[in-house]
Amino acid sequence: MVDVGTLILIETEARKIKKYKTVACHIDVTSPNMILDLNKYLYMFCSEDVDAKIHTKVELISADNYYAFTKRTLQDADSSQFQFFTEEMEIKVSNYGKEGEFIPFRLEFMKIIPET
Repeated sequence: MVDVGTLILIETEARKIKKYKTVACHIDVTSPNMILDLNKYLYMFCSEDVDAKIHTKVELISADNYYAFTKRTLQDADSSQFQFFTEEMEIKVSNYGKEGEFIPFRLEFMKIIPET
């Protein structure tokens, strides 16, 4: 079992963040192409499953990271799904069916908020 707290500690130390708090949050994916402003906070993707069709591909893209998965690969990911994103994050969804068949789903994150 992966210790998420340790992963966050390693990442915050690498980014010179000495004091921070974490807040569980989610992003509702309501369209196949979304761009989100993360307000310079650090977000850690931590979903272990996604309520989408088995062949639907999801891509999470930011200036400092890229992570792509399907329902199956995410379920089998073990710890690789714990990815960090900053600045702006683009969410691209493909292979979800025909135009107009997109079904919204939710992604889980931990928001890391630096404290001064």
